[in-house]
Amino acid sequence: MITEYNKFRIDKMKTPNDGNRTLFESIVHVEVIKALEDWITLNVDNCVLIGGIALSYYVTPRMTQDVDMLFLTKNDIPLSLKGFKKTRNGAFQHNKTHVEVEVITPQSINLRDDLAKQIFKTAIKNNNICVASPEGLIFSKLGRFSKQDQADIENILFSQKIDLSNFNLTEEELEKFNKLKEETIILMKKLKMKKIN
Repeated sequence: MITEYNKFRIDKMKTPNDGNRTLFESIVHVEVIKALEDWITLNVDNCVLIGGIALSYYVTPRMTQDVDMLFLTKNDIPLSLKGFKKTRNGAFQHNKTHVEVEVITPQSINLRDDLAKQIFKTAIKNNNICVASPEGLIFSKLGRFSKQDQADIENILFSQKIDLSNFNLTEEELEKFNKLKEETIILMKKLKMKKIN
């Protein structure tokens, strides 16, 4: 029975989420699921899941154990959590699985407060966890804008329809986004042509 369920999960992970895959079905490592299940029992609901695990909910999942929880302020972050130990400022480790949960604020990822609030507003709930929307994930990555952040944004653009109307972007943020969007469109056209030939 467990083997059948794992095969079912693995089959669902082979493509971007079409709406038929839960957050937990999008997570490759079972230890991360166990850590998140324990997180849920603590009723820490003033945060939103961002980062690689949230990204895996929308796109073809990747091998990541990074759990990133966005809080609006440092004061919103719990001082202690049952079943987790504080390993450093900004991180808790799940006692049973040793999965680390990064607790992030807008300042720590160079994110404007108004965009952070919009990420909270547009988040969806799945498996009793608030998960950033595709747009929210994009904007959580625009501030730092590392190579990995850019690749993640392109991955979202490649697999999801994006609506920017709820986000008040600066010219610089919009320019970064539009450049990546253009590159993604070009790549998609090339891939489509390759399939035809």
